[in-house]
Amino acid sequence: MSTARWMLGLLAMGLFAPVVNGDEPAAKLPKVVLIGDSIRLSYTPEVVRQLKGKAVIVSPSANGQDSNNLLKHLAEWVIREQPDVVHFNCGIHDTKKFTKTGTFQVSPEDYEKNLRAIVQRIRKETSATVCFATSTPILDDRAAAARAGRDYQLLGNSIEQYNAIAIQVMSELNVPVDDLHSAVTTSRPPLAVEALLGSDGVHFTAAGVELLGQQVAGFLQEQLVTLDRD
Repeated sequence: MSTARWMLGLLAMGLFAPVVNGDEPAAKLPKVVLIGDSIRLSYTPEVVRQLKGKAVIVSPSANGQDSNNLLKHLAEWVIREQPDVVHFNCGIHDTKKFTKTGTFQVSPEDYEKNLRAIVQRIRKETSATVCFATSTPILDDRAAAARAGRDYQLLGNSIEQYNAIAIQVMSELNVPVDDLHSAVTTSRPPLAVEALLGSDGVHFTAAGVELLGQQVAGFLQEQLVTLDRD
């Protein structure tokens, strides 16, 4: 089964709708909001499974797409939830590089501005701990073959460029970073990056989704421990 069909199957089953998990009443559990693109949508069910009984997981069914779109929908996806922790990502859509102009969907300068605005608004309008997840790698040859005829490219070096911007911003703003990019690229055979990424070079196989879900859940558990100490 292709990665795209597998993800559509999960969507059809409603696994990407906002979920409340755990046996305890939701009011007693910390609330975690996950926002991001289709990569986030794919690993949400594994995060829910891993954190059952430990947190309420809210994961909007909409694809967050680029940083402009995420900033536009903060009130809907984050602010109104008043969560304890926010785990967010944007980057892959921002790096769409248009072949005619050589420009990105969101320029590096605007990407940096948007990231700062996202963090600042969440902190201003909620009391949540804000966390950022780096964008996952791209296999250029697969991505190019799967998108032949489109007016843009998705490139691994663009992901690295934008991740570097994000990491610098988050360091300055004292935002914890969940390095999903490194989690994938440092994985060893038989789960090396070529086995974790699907045929389109961007989305993940079932094994890749499981790895990401476990990485995110483990990272969030560390943040929840910090909440308990506070």
